[in-house]
Amino acid sequence: MKMNLTELAAAAHVDASNIEAYVKNGLLGEAHSATEFDESDLYWIDMIQCFQENGTSLDDLSGLLPRCRKGQTQLTQVN
Repeated sequence: MKMNLTELAAAAHVDASNIEAYVKNGLLGEAHSATEFDESDLYWIDMIQCFQENGTSLDDLSGLLPRCRKGQTQLTQVN
């Protein structure tokens, strides 16, 4: 299901400005749209929040999450 920024923010219980920062920092994918989202973005927002609650900065996440995405892609290709 496609969502706009406001709908995603409500579904994720996050301020829209936080999601905009995630998009700007490439945390939802390198070429991610800032206006169209889907349910997979809820997963990544949850991951971002978990890391941030444990003290990880957005800068650190911008290096870590692409590796997480790559690992997830490799796992789904094996199955």
